[in-house]
Amino acid sequence: MSTVISKSTLVTVTVLLCTSLGIASPAYAHLEQMAIVRSSHCSTNIRVMGVVESLGDVTLVAPMTGRVLGPFLPTGNVADGAVVARIAPPGLHAKILAAQAQTSFAHTQLKRAQSLLRDGVVARQDVDQKQLLFAEAQGALHVLEAKEGDQILTAPFAGVLQYQVPPGAVVTVDTPIARLDGRDKPWVRALLTPAQAQKVREQTRVLVTAQGWHGQGIIHSIGQSARHNGLVSLYISLPTTSPLLPGEWVDLVIPMTGSVAFQVPTPSVVMRGASSEVFVDRRGRVVAVPVKIKASRGDSTWVQGALKVGDRVVVAGSNLLASGTPVKHADTEGQ
Repeated sequence: MSTVISKSTLVTVTVLLCTSLGIASPAYAHLEQMAIVRSSHCSTNIRVMGVVESLGDVTLVAPMTGRVLGPFLPTGNVADGAVVARIAPPGLHAKILAAQAQTSFAHTQLKRAQSLLRDGVVARQDVDQKQLLFAEAQGALHVLEAKEGDQILTAPFAGVLQYQVPPGAVVTVDTPIARLDGRDKPWVRALLTPAQAQKVREQTRVLVTAQGWHGQGIIHSIGQSARHNGLVSLYISLPTTSPLLPGEWVDLVIPMTGSVAFQVPTPSVVMRGASSEVFVDRRGRVVAVPVKIKASRGDSTWVQGALKVGDRVVVAGSNLLASGTPVKHADTEGQ
């Protein structure tokens, strides 16, 4: 004998089943289960490999072809950071002098045009053109000065210095210039992309892991040019208690500074497939606002979307809500 179930009975059973399983949408979003949206810097971490290097000895090499210039130090002990030599590429000094003269001339022309503009002799367009020429001259000079700064060789640690070439020698790239022998604690060198290096700051603490040892290092210095196959060197000081030895590879977790984003509790972010959203109190009812996750760390998540500081987002049970659900205040319970 077949049994016929009415449509109304099927709907009632379905509603009861959903309620018993706890998947029915709640009637209210409780105010005490909300949090305030804040604005803060979105920081992220990058994971890279680094190698432990010894400060026992190092050979300083020419970064490019040029003439070795002073100041040459006496053979013997030198201090950490002492200028060992400078490599002058052919014609670089003359180019810098010419760029300085061009910048000075462009600045004089700009001042003259500004004076004539005040007297009504020239148009604003002429002043704008002189301003552009002055900015271009400054930019060209800065590029050359930065290139000159890259040619300076400094002692990475205190030690005994011995030159390998005489003053005034013409050398090619990677020619040994001087050897420095010293004794100090090991350090870690890692390579970052230029984009990553711009978001890293000196004196930042770095998590270091190797061979079952966990510790923290401090970023000592960041390279100013991408000489290593387009990558920038990062130098990390290790604690005095570190058991790491030169040649060991380590895992590094490096914090990077980011842009400002909205900070919300992690449980408030609801994932809908590949998209995400938060529920915001809008005039007594919650509204789903699509957001893009920028970073997440522990109980906090940084997002971008149509939010503003001071908005209230639902924290508990947000995955069961739907847009339009009323917000229930504590003083209305039982009414």
